[in-house]
Amino acid sequence: MSKKFNENLVKAIEASSEAAGICRQAMIDANDESCRAMYSAILKDCEKHLDMLKGEVELHKQQKKWDV
Repeated sequence: MSKKFNENLVKAIEASSEAAGICRQAMIDANDESCRAMYSAILKDCEKHLDMLKGEVELHKQQKKWDV
């Protein structure tokens, strides 16, 4: 059975983590409040997505479908 779905979860976690890190740095580097607000909203979404992805990984582990 292909475990491509697990590889995709790992890739999505890595990408969301990287995006969150960029947003954290961008909030520090931003030169006005509107930019900070935008990056803050994006960061909040990234963190929500990370929680969802990690939950899916845990579900795969419980279902014995995780092998990454």
